[in-house]
Amino acid sequence: MNRELVNVVPARRDDLMAIMGLERSGFREVEQWSERSWQGELLGEGRTVLIARSYHPVGVIALQTVDHTADLHRLVVSPQHRRSRVATQLVRAGVETVRHLGARSVILEVSYTNEPAIALYQRLGFEQLAARENYYGPGQHALILKLWDTSVPVTVTEEEEE
Repeated sequence: MNRELVNVVPARRDDLMAIMGLERSGFREVEQWSERSWQGELLGEGRTVLIARSYHPVGVIALQTVDHTADLHRLVVSPQHRRSRVATQLVRAGVETVRHLGARSVILEVSYTNEPAIALYQRLGFEQLAARENYYGPGQHALILKLWDTSVPVTVTEEEEE
């Protein structure tokens, strides 16, 4: 388990190639976002993209804020940095950032088979709101999770993280 120091900072346009590297290492090809999709996240109105850096980029989160709700679009952590608190740091920083932008709640979709991600989000206070059948394709359902109040600190103990 890798516990090196990680800084979470706003992503810049010139981080696109590093983000694409994370995308390729984090998802199967059929699930990967395109470079154009990530450009939209980096440049779009109401978008928040944060990158976790150690000696190099190790994770990224993308959210969009509309009125009082933020939608967590994407969370990617390099395989060698999973279970090292990077995802927790990214979600915390993302929630804090969108709270300052006026978001009172955060919603997200996650594959119902992605048990590690579901467990992480639930530990951070997200609750299941609904399910969407075939959201990711035939037979690939999604859970809709919601963090109801961004003013409540998103915390998880180190024991819960393990």
